[in-house]
Amino acid sequence: MTTANDIINRALKSLAVIGQGETADSDQAADALVSLNDMISSWANEAAMIYQVATDIVTLQSGKNDYTIGAGAYDINTTRPLKVLQAFIRMNSIDYPVEVVSREQYQSIILKSLQSQLPTILYYDTGYPSSTVRLWCSPNQANDLHIDSLKPFSGFATLSDTVSLPPGYERALRLNLAVELMPEYQVRNDKLDVMAMEAKAGIKRTNHFPEKLSFPSAIPTGHNGRYNIYADTV
Repeated sequence: MTTANDIINRALKSLAVIGQGETADSDQAADALVSLNDMISSWANEAAMIYQVATDIVTLQSGKNDYTIGAGAYDINTTRPLKVLQAFIRMNSIDYPVEVVSREQYQSIILKSLQSQLPTILYYDTGYPSSTVRLWCSPNQANDLHIDSLKPFSGFATLSDTVSLPPGYERALRLNLAVELMPEYQVRNDKLDVMAMEAKAGIKRTNHFPEKLSFPSAIPTGHNGRYNIYADTV
């Protein structure tokens, strides 16, 4: 967990603007917060979106397997998650883990209407503008489902805002903010510049989702999906 203040102070220390044990004054922190949010906003246009780990809680309804989630969604009105990381059900102050599975694993379940006190499987069915959390077994008690997910992060409202970021993101923000603030403090540090670029490149690699090659169903694939280039047959 980190705050905007933490990132700003570490960035200014990297520039030697403040020393060990010191913190930015109110004017320095306020100006740096504007630069930090501007930088985060601009990264979205470079396929370097910043993500945060967020938790949503929904009270389960007896016999209800599916719960919509997203901005304006009926069941869980929140920013639509990119990916569900983990989940658990809290019953009588005890947390019971729920396994997050793929579409194929969920579809292989034959009797989806089976009921239980504690659903054990969750499939995150992505959609737009809202997605659907699908559970198995079907709950028969009104326990709370806690969902940890990855969501887009647009910036800090205040210096004290706390955010949980995936590994590597805090370092990239700190180093690149330091580079962003160099002209303001008339500092030049080529080594820091290189480190910032490498940290940002790591985020871009993490957030790159290559498209999968697919063929129209009308293209014949023949037996075993092979085409004989010599005989021009399938």
